[in-house]
Amino acid sequence: MKEVVGIGKRIKALRKKHKLSQDYVAKKLFISQAAYSLIENSQNGIAIGHIINLSKLYKVTTDFILKGEKLLVEISPNNGFIPLVKDMAHAGFIKNFKEQHSYEEYEWYRIPGFNPSLDQSLFEVEGESMSPTLLPRDIVVCQKQKIDKVIDGAIVLIITKTKTTIKRLRLDGNHDYLLVESDNPQEEGVQKVKKEDIKQLLVVLGKISSSLVPHHQIVSTGKIKGLEESVDHLKRELYSINKKLNSIK
Repeated sequence: MKEVVGIGKRIKALRKKHKLSQDYVAKKLFISQAAYSLIENSQNGIAIGHIINLSKLYKVTTDFILKGEKLLVEISPNNGFIPLVKDMAHAGFIKNFKEQHSYEEYEWYRIPGFNPSLDQSLFEVEGESMSPTLLPRDIVVCQKQKIDKVIDGAIVLIITKTKTTIKRLRLDGNHDYLLVESDNPQEEGVQKVKKEDIKQLLVVLGKISSSLVPHHQIVSTGKIKGLEESVDHLKRELYSINKKLNSIK
């Protein structure tokens, strides 16, 4: 109970310091003013998500809200924290992705090996279009990039007015369209995306996956790849032989 009282006092003091109303803060937390008032007055507990959003609203650490401690890491892109855009949030992200306040509803994570950047986001993969490279529920780490700076064959996340799409980019020098395709052989072939419809393009830097590929699948994939390489080699040899025979004639 002591901790709840302390949290209530701190968030109340922060709200008054920033001259905000309870109704304003409640809307930022997506709860009613009455529900927020109960939290501030220590009559109700506070959710983890609310603590994170309040820390960003007041630019303080979550530990300050929880314990009153100040000398800790602040949750911010400048400190290497990246927002996770879940599949259910894609529509909202498309609508508000340029606005900093649209990040307030997301979870934030810090990933070793990735540099702090305001241009990085985490996205949750939907669908099978990039299988087996990317599987449903994989989390991809993306970084904003200019269209003319992306290399051929890169996996990109494209944000248009209506949707987000993860595909492999194929460059052909066209000034009006981008050519993209799926890694899944069962999906349709190359598709065109109008450059003028692209609101933002992000390059996939890596992924976080909870799925483990079974050993027998790895072995099978290796065998198939080996057979494909052998067939390609035979094709080249046959082409070379036919070319020599034709030259003799």
